[in-house]
Amino acid sequence: MLSVCLLAALPLAFAQATKKIPADKQRALLWKPDKGQYYFSHALVFDYQNKADKTSGTLKIHLDPVTGAMCFVKETSFGQGGKSFDFVIGFPDGKYIFCGSDEDGKKVRINEVVKEFKPDVDTRKQQQDDFKTYVVPTENKREEFGLTSTEYDLTYATSGSQEKIWLTKTPFSVYPIYGLEFVESAVSLPVSFDYMNLLPSDLLLSEINSKDVVLKLKSFGKDPYTANAKGYSVLKVND
Repeated sequence: MLSVCLLAALPLAFAQATKKIPADKQRALLWKPDKGQYYFSHALVFDYQNKADKTSGTLKIHLDPVTGAMCFVKETSFGQGGKSFDFVIGFPDGKYIFCGSDEDGKKVRINEVVKEFKPDVDTRKQQQDDFKTYVVPTENKREEFGLTSTEYDLTYATSGSQEKIWLTKTPFSVYPIYGLEFVESAVSLPVSFDYMNLLPSDLLLSEINSKDVVLKLKSFGKDPYTANAKGYSVLKVND
């Protein structure tokens, strides 16, 4: 939950609650985590250009609006940035499920937890202070896909350089996207979403055009997808 001081710094539209997205009819039939099956009714779709790598394309992230769980599929999200993983499921509490194959071709499942999802009091206070200092709203707003977006001036503390970004208020946590940056040697998206230390969990980076990357939320809506982790044996890894 955002603190009072941070809420005061946000535009009125961001201070208001965003309507939750209801579950569709298929979810009751297909959402069966006890059996390793996960159903995602919606998807976030971005157009991107990574100037450093000279790559461009479309990035899709599947979403279960009820729990906030997200699914990253090799073919449509991380591609070759995921080594031997087929898909990854991330949850708002910091838990991740990585499903893929080991060196022998055996299907394996690796469970990870990103502790940064639950920062201590000092870390959270620092995040809020940094947000107020380095992320300043302009007067530009827009409605897209049923969500409200606001333009901000983002200043980089190290260089002092500034660029404009758009942040979209969401009724679900976007930390499953940002949190992938903390799982080392696992998967990497074609563009960086390393914003967990700066942005609250309900603000999605939906547009940026910097010297390194171009990113724009192209669509958000129904796009059903079912991920099945059954058949992947749990592989314990050392902490």
